[in-house]
Amino acid sequence: MRVVESVGFYFPDSVGGSEVYVSSLAKNLQSIGIECVIAAPHLSSQASCYVHEGLKVFRYPYPERSRRDEVQGRGPPRDFAVFEAWLRDQRAEVYHQHSWTTGCGAWHLDAAKRLGLRTVVTVHVPGNICMRGTMLFEGRVACDGKILPRRCASCWLQAKGLSSAVAKSLAVLPEGFGPLARLPKFGPALAAKALAANRRRSLHGMFAATDRVVAVCEWLRDALLANGGSPTKVVLSRQGVRDDKALYTAKPAKKSSSDILRFGFVGRWDPVKGIHLLINSFKRLPRSLSVELKILAASPHADGKEYRDSVQCSALDDSRIHFLSEDQSRGSAQFLASIDVLMVPSQWLETGPLVVLEAFAAGKPIIGSDLGGIKELVIHERNGLLVPHADGNAWTAAMMRVASDRGLLERLRQGIGPVRTMADVAHDMAQLYRELFEVKSYAA
Repeated sequence: MRVVESVGFYFPDSVGGSEVYVSSLAKNLQSIGIECVIAAPHLSSQASCYVHEGLKVFRYPYPERSRRDEVQGRGPPRDFAVFEAWLRDQRAEVYHQHSWTTGCGAWHLDAAKRLGLRTVVTVHVPGNICMRGTMLFEGRVACDGKILPRRCASCWLQAKGLSSAVAKSLAVLPEGFGPLARLPKFGPALAAKALAANRRRSLHGMFAATDRVVAVCEWLRDALLANGGSPTKVVLSRQGVRDDKALYTAKPAKKSSSDILRFGFVGRWDPVKGIHLLINSFKRLPRSLSVELKILAASPHADGKEYRDSVQCSALDDSRIHFLSEDQSRGSAQFLASIDVLMVPSQWLETGPLVVLEAFAAGKPIIGSDLGGIKELVIHERNGLLVPHADGNAWTAAMMRVASDRGLLERLRQGIGPVRTMADVAHDMAQLYRELFEVKSYAA
């Protein structure tokens, strides 16, 4: 069996969760006899091919600046024919798409369907459903994910800075205002309800063009079902850690009760990751406590530098807070070995997060937000503690509790059970691919 695994970004010019997932999945599939090739867009006018860590990669051309009709899906991306011609030549049986972007989205999925491939889409992020991107209704509470154009439009407009009253008044404007979205500045606000309705149509289009939709967490599966996904088509397959056990076996020396307890954070510089909340909460801990906070955050893109600088500035008056560079840590696995508890203060609904699984694999308990995928992986009082996501005092209290009760820390460590790996994910996907052939053959 030959499978095309497509993704919106890929190594070596991009490093992120989806890239790691796709690479690990493809390697594990190939180890059980399923041939894989990676396809991803590249900011270039020319196609290119190369091998990365033993995997064949095809990069199809994609413009640096997308036109509005391309972003809104009203027309195919420029040079789309290059991708379609390449896909036709692959003679693959399965097309598995892991992104929903202009460079890897509806047009690419539809092309695979037209060419007769079995089609699979894995949904990795809330953005397929939520205009706001966080799945927090009005930025406060977890949303059920059902796309209701008026409700979604108001929520999205509030995220753009409008007051609740103004957002709700604009959200009632008819969907016929959709063409106004093309206008600069105020156009999208006037067409907010139409944009929400278009998000729902796009999701239904994905359902129609896909033989299976894979959700990587339960709340995402429930949201897809709430929006019309068929229970026989939408399946759950959680993320897994890489299978190199050596990455997670390093154990720090046993600490005495007087040793420093080290809290840690691994992630990216983005407000939704909650680093600002974590630091402000940590600073409230008494200076008499023997604690440290170590932050390992990936180098930010341009729009994240202001956030990083602001957060680091807020920590200058607390010498217990340390910011590590990626070079200093030698990777997240080594960093996890150097801490006692991983902090996951996410201010949105995570679909994993993978870092929780990695921490468990390294034997580290979690203090995490009581939201989304974190809530599904962390069992309160067994392998970690769950905290109301935006309550700074609650975060301080949770850290105080662990720092003051080393027996609790050990109980949480003992509560960590077996951790799912990418080999498990590959087994799920191989079975899914084979089932698609059985269903097709039976239907024929």
